[in-house]
Amino acid sequence: MNDVRIDPQFDRALREVLLEQVRNSSQQKPRKRWALLLAGALAGAGMLGGVGAAAAGFFSLPGVPATTVLASPSTAVYSGTATADLGPAPEGATGIEVELTCLTAGTFIFPDGANVSCTAADLGTHGAWSKYVVSVDPSTRGVTITTDPGNKWQITGTYISQVPTEWKVNAKGETYGVEVPGRGAPDLIAVIATNGAAGYAYTNQMKGTDPASPEEAAKNLPKPQREIPVYLSDGTTQVGVFMAPG
Repeated sequence: MNDVRIDPQFDRALREVLLEQVRNSSQQKPRKRWALLLAGALAGAGMLGGVGAAAAGFFSLPGVPATTVLASPSTAVYSGTATADLGPAPEGATGIEVELTCLTAGTFIFPDGANVSCTAADLGTHGAWSKYVVSVDPSTRGVTITTDPGNKWQITGTYISQVPTEWKVNAKGETYGVEVPGRGAPDLIAVIATNGAAGYAYTNQMKGTDPASPEEAAKNLPKPQREIPVYLSDGTTQVGVFMAPG
């Protein structure tokens, strides 16, 4: 019987948002290129599926795809660039859920160009593990990971089918949920407030300001963070604030 579960990109994004809140890492550069790996995250904001500790809400955020597992997972260890052959994609498959663990430091590139970089300090910790969904087509038989010779990695791949869900609409006629690739962002996007509360922030307030001049852009100086109000889905009842890029 197929196992239905939450979208793995949402699951990983949620975990990373929680970790970032704990680390308060606004002054650190992320080791992984989450802007590429997190489908639906606004660039630099770390927002996809940020719902705090309200576990029941993890599975019901509007816009989060429902995921059905279509085959048993396959796990193997490789060195250098290699293809994890999972066999032909079953009927109805839309992607491959990939769990990749770095066994040595290095950069590991997925077929669509998204990548994960691990340092020696990551090895043996959660920082060496990533989850991602790779799209499939009729000719797909597995996942090719590109990396330097000698870099070792472990991969678990599973064929899945994902079905999008719709945003919800509050009494003011505003949409709320998570950003959806190809559809964009709702009026209110799910975030975690600094106090750990689950809520939504207005998407138009989350976007940072453009550089005032080409000279300012060339300097690439860090901007102070901004406090963005976090509300319940009604867009009125404030439950906290979110620290967004300047």
